[in-house]
Amino acid sequence: MLLCSSCTCNQIKEKLLPSFNVDIPAIKLTVPPLPVVSDKEIPVGALKVPINMDSTIKANTAGTFGADAVHFVKVKKLVIKALNADEMNNLSNFASATMRIYNDTASTDIAKISFPEAYVDSITVIPATSADISNYLRGTSLNYNLYWRNRKATTKLLKLEVKVTLAVQ
Repeated sequence: MLLCSSCTCNQIKEKLLPSFNVDIPAIKLTVPPLPVVSDKEIPVGALKVPINMDSTIKANTAGTFGADAVHFVKVKKLVIKALNADEMNNLSNFASATMRIYNDTASTDIAKISFPEAYVDSITVIPATSADISNYLRGTSLNYNLYWRNRKATTKLLKLEVKVTLAVQ
């Protein structure tokens, strides 16, 4: 069967690789009390999550393709949940957040989040635009930096869980 008489091997791979979603391991994060309200986002911490995109892609393509066949990877969805939220300390204490992915030589923002003003212990974010992050996924771990701007002071540690879904093509 002839797929494309003038196509290169890479172009054929791109046409055959199915699109699929990957849920990466949940990120557990503890945000310390933030007693001062700032007009700037402050770093909450650097996080590292193990990931093996080559194995993940092989598992989703019956071993036919590996990480080298990926055309691009984008963030499809983020779910942030405050596991110990209460009326005084919950996601509404924050005005905004930025999630940044990085490696040894570069970084890019993968999500900008605006939080509602009313009590909320969970938020789902679907980025309007998302950069191709495939080059950040070539290793064995995914590195994040999180930045938050609070609108109200927090008085206790907030335990957060962040779930990220990637769209692979």
